[in-house]
Amino acid sequence: MQVQLNEFDFCLKKLFDLPSSFVLIIGDWKTGKTDFALLIAERLLELRIVSKVASNIKTWDSPVEFIDNLPTLKEWLHKGKERKLYIFDEAGIHLHRRRSMSKKNIGFMTLLPEISKAHARMIGITQNPMSIDKELLSPVWCKGLIFKLSKLKVRIVSELLPPGEEVKEFFPVPKTNIPFDPYAIAPFKLTAPTQVPANLKDRDLQILWEWSVNNKTAHNLGLHTMQINRIVKKFVRQVLLEQFKTTQ
Repeated sequence: MQVQLNEFDFCLKKLFDLPSSFVLIIGDWKTGKTDFALLIAERLLELRIVSKVASNIKTWDSPVEFIDNLPTLKEWLHKGKERKLYIFDEAGIHLHRRRSMSKKNIGFMTLLPEISKAHARMIGITQNPMSIDKELLSPVWCKGLIFKLSKLKVRIVSELLPPGEEVKEFFPVPKTNIPFDPYAIAPFKLTAPTQVPANLKDRDLQILWEWSVNNKTAHNLGLHTMQINRIVKKFVRQVLLEQFKTTQ
């Protein structure tokens, strides 16, 4: 069944029909940038422009997969033939212009050509476009800018839109139906999490591994903070007692 396109959907179709599209969402703090990115994901799935969505935004009960590291993202992009969309929140923090020669920046820039090869799309989210690695603003990659002016108003600027209509404004813009924590951080790492060793059978030790080695929070692990504290104290006490015995 063909989906009836309204003006907003038509605009999104122009921006994201093209494989390798990278679109940057810009706006002040708490103007609803992340919410709007997830709204776009909803519409692109409904319009069947993409079939899979992933992000470094943590959601729940949603079709958005959580991917917060470069190796897993590369694997996800090339896995299967589905058309994919990746939403990269806090892109300006992770890929800051002042760190353009850092391992993370260089590693991510090598990913950009792979987005095209995978026929994928990407949305970047940042507050200040002048702080993000300037390579992401190159017209080779960046096909549009979305200015989140307020929680209800958005301006879309792109040369992909029809001549004379390169700037579009929409008001009011609805909220996404995808649940997420607007106060949670959006991590992104250069390396993938280290797998828990197969010979580590103790459940508390497995939790301690994920918490200390892979930097998972109590919320990520489905635990209360006090449960993590109990496990940490247990093994700190054990290590201290063993150390004390060896010094006697």
